[in-house]
Amino acid sequence: MYLDKFLTEYDDSLSSELNIDPLGVLVIWSAFGQAIFKGRVNSISNDVRNYTLNLFHHYVLKSLVEDDAVLLGSALHKRYSSKADLNFRYACLIHLENLFVYSMLAHESSAGADTVGVLGISKARRRWNESHHNPLISFGHEGDCQVLVRQTMLGVSGRYKTPMIEMKFFDREYRYDLPGGEPQWSRVEELVAKTPSLQSLYTQLRTYLQQLIAQSSARELKFNVEAVSRSLQLAYVEAFSTPAFVGSYSREFWLAVTELDRGAAGALYRVLQKSLNNPRAEKLSPPELFAKASEDPSLDAAEKDRIAHICLLEPLLTELDLMFTLMLTDKRQPLEQAAEAWSQLGRNKQTLPRLAAEIENQPSMFSVLSDTGRKRLRQLLDVSKEPSIECQMRALHDYHCRVMERRGQLPWLRLGDNTLHLDVAARRQPTREQRGWANNYYVPQFKNLLLGLWGVTA
Repeated sequence: MYLDKFLTEYDDSLSSELNIDPLGVLVIWSAFGQAIFKGRVNSISNDVRNYTLNLFHHYVLKSLVEDDAVLLGSALHKRYSSKADLNFRYACLIHLENLFVYSMLAHESSAGADTVGVLGISKARRRWNESHHNPLISFGHEGDCQVLVRQTMLGVSGRYKTPMIEMKFFDREYRYDLPGGEPQWSRVEELVAKTPSLQSLYTQLRTYLQQLIAQSSARELKFNVEAVSRSLQLAYVEAFSTPAFVGSYSREFWLAVTELDRGAAGALYRVLQKSLNNPRAEKLSPPELFAKASEDPSLDAAEKDRIAHICLLEPLLTELDLMFTLMLTDKRQPLEQAAEAWSQLGRNKQTLPRLAAEIENQPSMFSVLSDTGRKRLRQLLDVSKEPSIECQMRALHDYHCRVMERRGQLPWLRLGDNTLHLDVAARRQPTREQRGWANNYYVPQFKNLLLGLWGVTA
């Protein structure tokens, strides 16, 4: 039976953060964040060790699938049509990820290995302890071969797949021979060749995997971790001991292939770098960070606009978030009371319209958004233009209900007889600066990646 009959196209109006995004603004602000970082950084792809580990595994796999002298043994020929079979490639990536995590566990106390941030470490540790430090490891793409549930999605290869596709290393079927991809792989080859720990690991891993996939008996595809040579395990630990160490040898490589030191991302990079180099400097707030980045003389008009758009958008999104939070502070609250709380925080009926007008004066902002994002932003602008605070709150309530209905969920609050009734826990009464920021545009994730690249322990 073909799953295509049951699967649908990705719908960006349905958020994975359903319980923390009641106004459905993730699809708006994330688009502006990705316009700056060009898909290189997101909420699950922001660790230099995992970035490098994933690409290294693909480099090993690429060398095997492109080598005509490397053949599948009869044991694997029964399961995979050829090395081009996507499930075979999944199996290789899963197996390499499992080798890495168990190598880190085997030597974490003696080789300076930092297991914090290693994907799958908790489940692997449980198996490690239950098996008296000698768990079974299998080669295959099936669930019983995976340390993580749905490892092809939630493991290193799954979480870091999209950035690699954006950088032209491969496509969604893990095909490596893409137009424009050769220069990228040449850079990887150069990185491995000049990094002794990577070169040593590559040599051992290539031999290990070539011998494994050539096995004629299915029994040879299952074995305990102790059967993996100590030398190979230690080579893994040496090459990927900590994010800071990985960053120390891969910084120039990643800056070259991600281009995160260029354009708007580069402007943020330089501001953050100055802050790191001056520990006495005050920590910059998000508005201050973006304001300083906008002053970078290297920015062209288009890249400067990427920063300016966020500086226009976020104050409105934050104020709408604040208004909605005020509507959630009591299980039963007259609308008039919520409106008064808005006024007590120094806001008035012109706060939202003024911010909305700044966005409407920049029509080019809407081109960044998907259809869903454009629709929601326009609806929020309409909410903001209502003539009074109470009307704005009514409109925001109605907008929230539409977002939740689209998700197939119940709204967080109901409005009847000019009274708000909560169906969720009441929120604490907020106090917030006039133009604070509620959304992060992937800056914390960017900073985490940079700390690794700069060889700094987070």
